[in-house]
Amino acid sequence: MAQDIGIEHFIFVKDIEFIVYISAVISIAIFLYGVYLRMIKWFDGFPSLSSLNLDLKQFIGGSLTQLKVLRKPAVGSAHALVFYGFIILFIGTILRALEYDITMKFLGTRFLVGSNYLIFKLFMNIGGLIAIIGLVALLIRRLGFKSRYLPDRPSDYILIITLLIILFTGFLLDSIATASYRLGWIGYFDFIGVSLAYILLSLNLDLTSLYRGLWLFHMFISLASAALIPYTKLGHMVFGGIFNYIFRRPYHKSAFKGYKDPEAIVDEKGYLGALSLKDLSWKERMDLDACIECSRCTDVCPATESGKPLSPMHLILDLRSVMNRGDFEGELVPKYIDPDVLWSCVTCGACVDACPMNIHHVESILDIRKGLISKGEDVPEDALNVSYNLMRYGNPMGYDPMDRVKIIEEISSESGVEIADESREYEYIYWIGCQTAFDPNNRGIAISTLKLLRKAGVDVAILPDEVCCGEPARRIGDELMYKELVEMNKENLMRYRFKKLVVNCPHGYNVFKHEYREYGIELDVIHHSQLLSKLVREGRLKPVKSDTKVTFHDPCFLGRWNGVFDDPRDVVKSVVGDSLIEMPRNRENSFCCGAGGGQMYYEVKKGRRISSIRFEEAVKTGAKVICTACPYCKVMLSAESKGEVEVKDISEYLSESIDRE
Repeated sequence: MAQDIGIEHFIFVKDIEFIVYISAVISIAIFLYGVYLRMIKWFDGFPSLSSLNLDLKQFIGGSLTQLKVLRKPAVGSAHALVFYGFIILFIGTILRALEYDITMKFLGTRFLVGSNYLIFKLFMNIGGLIAIIGLVALLIRRLGFKSRYLPDRPSDYILIITLLIILFTGFLLDSIATASYRLGWIGYFDFIGVSLAYILLSLNLDLTSLYRGLWLFHMFISLASAALIPYTKLGHMVFGGIFNYIFRRPYHKSAFKGYKDPEAIVDEKGYLGALSLKDLSWKERMDLDACIECSRCTDVCPATESGKPLSPMHLILDLRSVMNRGDFEGELVPKYIDPDVLWSCVTCGACVDACPMNIHHVESILDIRKGLISKGEDVPEDALNVSYNLMRYGNPMGYDPMDRVKIIEEISSESGVEIADESREYEYIYWIGCQTAFDPNNRGIAISTLKLLRKAGVDVAILPDEVCCGEPARRIGDELMYKELVEMNKENLMRYRFKKLVVNCPHGYNVFKHEYREYGIELDVIHHSQLLSKLVREGRLKPVKSDTKVTFHDPCFLGRWNGVFDDPRDVVKSVVGDSLIEMPRNRENSFCCGAGGGQMYYEVKKGRRISSIRFEEAVKTGAKVICTACPYCKVMLSAESKGEVEVKDISEYLSESIDRE
């Protein structure tokens, strides 16, 4: 192929090419200044590199692949077309600049020639075309198919139309160049340019004048749009798509910010958590700018669906508004945020899981709750009672701790599993937990699990006494109480020798597995569903088959937060096989029971009960039994059922099957 096939740079505009360099410098300067203005709001200066927690793997696997965006196939595909289309065009623009401004001027050579150039043109055509298709799809969606909570402002339409204008004028410029010097040899490599070139030639236009005018317009609108990225909704590309994926939180997504010495912080500041914007971490402030206002978080929020005042998207936008005002010292609640907004959160993580910008709404909510608890104002009375009960009784319900000792002895007697002896080493210690111990309806979870483990020959014991794991304290924001409970449990657990801790409550499972680590407690933690599933697979437990129709409710802290989806289902399927019916919202898209975030013990009395929405969804499957793997979920769904449908833990359901042998 002839090596002189290539680009004629700045065709028709050689005399004014200097304008693009001046404009580009101005555009880049405005862009960088905009990024700088946002960064000084996040960092309050410049952070040390060690605090940034760089994670290129997360950026490549999360942002560049568009995996979260594509969870909504229709709008996600449209966005992906725009995303990849503009990436192709951006790379193409960089390659053109490199050839003209570097290799041609300094090395006297070119690389966009011959077959390289033809492939380059083909990709530029494809990139522009798929970006147009994506933008048109997004425009149609906004005009007639937008989701319920998606904001609808003129600026959103202006943005889409501006990008379309950039693309269309780019193709027109390309077609004029094609008509002028490459129509005879470019062929299908420039399929859009060739098609438009024939149309332009048929109109007998002055292509030189048309090109010069279009070139100036296209250049200015493109560079102006690039310059304004940090000041507009397009900023999500930088703050969300890049920064919020490269700079990750330093701990597991279901572990929340703790304090090595909370007492010292209280002595210094007088409170923990966030009373004002300055108390939020730089990552939390960056989250505020990352929001693209897509409403995905609010679309899946159980508090929003049940009619409570929380909308995760609007909370983030309200906090961003405070940041834009520059009010870093003013108290957030109740001046800017209604306290019921914060207390409506059930910490289910649906918002975090759905957010394509990697925003962690729940962490900010819990940080502000910590501030309110420290201040002792704007806190539901029942939530304060949780702290009091934990302090006085070691459990959130206020039961006499001596009752727990008796209950543990009864569970040991009925299950046949011994109470741990400090002189022995065990393979497993089974943690009963507050909800399982004190609720008679839940006590069967512990008894069933322990009977199953004993039947399978598992070396397991239970502790002679327990105090709360601290999860309710941490979720309502009482960090000092949480730390005290952690220290008590550390002392208690370290007295015994065991390999793994088995927990039936996903809330306890999560806190032991991920959140005790900041206090130097490393435990090998397993949920009872994981252990029971393993025993069934190994043939150590052999259930009797049943054709009863069963549905499974995913606990949020087991499924969405910790990714344990298959083990509890495998336990149920070992009994019912294909009679397991999935609810429409299942696995990572599951809907909360309403008990998380401390709301097992307090309630924001607005709208519907979240549990009633989930129960109705379960009943509509036609199932006769609702299985779950969480004592909280069992309590909430049983309260809605009133005997209409059986609600059982997977351990109870499996145990009943084996008892039928």
